[in-house]
Amino acid sequence: MKRVADLAQLSGFFLALAYKEHVKPNLHVRPLVAELFLTENCNLRCVSCACWRTNTKDELTTAEWADVLEQLARERIYKVNFTGGEPLMRRDAVELMRRATEIGIRHLHLNSNAILLTPQRIAEVLDAGVRSFNISVDGTRETHDLIRGRDGSFDTTVRHLRVLAEQGRGLGVRIRMNFTVMRDNVTVLPEVARLAQELGVRLYLNLATDRTFLFVHEQVTEQASVRDRELAEALETLEKLARRDSRHLPRYSDLRYIPKHFSDVLQGDLPCAESQLKLMIHSRGEIGGCWGHAPGMSVRDRRIHDVIASPEYRAEHEKLFRKECVGCGSNYSLNLRWRPRTYVEDMLWRRGRRSLLDELTPTGQHG
Repeated sequence: MKRVADLAQLSGFFLALAYKEHVKPNLHVRPLVAELFLTENCNLRCVSCACWRTNTKDELTTAEWADVLEQLARERIYKVNFTGGEPLMRRDAVELMRRATEIGIRHLHLNSNAILLTPQRIAEVLDAGVRSFNISVDGTRETHDLIRGRDGSFDTTVRHLRVLAEQGRGLGVRIRMNFTVMRDNVTVLPEVARLAQELGVRLYLNLATDRTFLFVHEQVTEQASVRDRELAEALETLEKLARRDSRHLPRYSDLRYIPKHFSDVLQGDLPCAESQLKLMIHSRGEIGGCWGHAPGMSVRDRRIHDVIASPEYRAEHEKLFRKECVGCGSNYSLNLRWRPRTYVEDMLWRRGRRSLLDELTPTGQHG
């Protein structure tokens, strides 16, 4: 019965998006997922991120986060994502996950660099009810350590990832290895794809950007300028791997999108499903907005129900759906997934009637 209820809730959401796009542009689509930035601090020093460059203070207390979870449960939020920064830097992270399960939030997700995701912590997180994970791996050993700013981080992350895959077996745990495509690591993408297949975890490709609130920095801007030829060669190799064995690798439609991101980050012809799906709550309580736009309200001042129902929230999210925004490329796969044409293109690729080789034409504009 729970699966039926979940399917009905998700189907209703995407049907509402289609109705909003084609029939009633001002239709208010309520969020299904809460993205909780437990902390915006981090224990690594990634060149592709800016969160570690400052020390965020006055973050929500345990009691304040617990109240947020109570409110989200009353709003029938489908899923809660615990993220950061590095969420496991908070000593109360597992306590908050456990609290979410106790009050009836059925789907819990954790984003982590896995440095603190030790075998004992993995057992605690699984016991708290978390069943999906994004684990960041940004290259092979040398490349990953350089990008993440910490020697030995690759070995630690992969070691903990292996334990997570083993402990999660039989529990229905879903694991994604997140690789951020950027200037300094694009050439090792095929090797990371092979690692994902070896570990038996899904590879997801994030796309470097300097337009979102945790990533605005000149060093990030450099990483978002990916060399066209290197990107094309990496994607061509990845496509060849997928032709032989597509398990755990990105879909053709996702790979096809990636070069477009680095030439047109907005992709204005593709409505933003993520801005409608997610309610973002930052570590100091700011609420609303999305990746590329600053939030204007706070859980310390207003109840979540009142925020979602407010004219300000509705007006902003109408614009975000139409991509009247700075653009970011965040969760582009979700934006593609609810488009029927995506499935047609993927089917044609599987039948050999589509190929990245026919579309990738490096211009050299990025060096």
